[in-house]
Amino acid sequence: MVMESIYNGDFRPSETGIGDDPGMWDLIKEIDVLQTELKRNLDEIDYQMVEQLVDKLLQQHFLEAQAHFCSGFSAGLLLIQEARALGEKQMLPR
Repeated sequence: MVMESIYNGDFRPSETGIGDDPGMWDLIKEIDVLQTELKRNLDEIDYQMVEQLVDKLLQQHFLEAQAHFCSGFSAGLLLIQEARALGEKQMLPR
């Protein structure tokens, strides 16, 4: 049950769904090829800077995805509350 998974801390949407998009695996392979080429063509210091840049970009992407998830989740809850209130309002005798 989703509610129990959320409560127990086992609900991790970011860890599911990757296998559903075949383009994702192609992208992962392309990234690996580019990383290998960069490591081969750059000196060690430059490659470390590229790795640091990638790490910072991933951190930024994670924070942005987290904010979007929270915003969307909140909007979904508000939508449910509004629908419930509207349903209750329509059920009241006139």
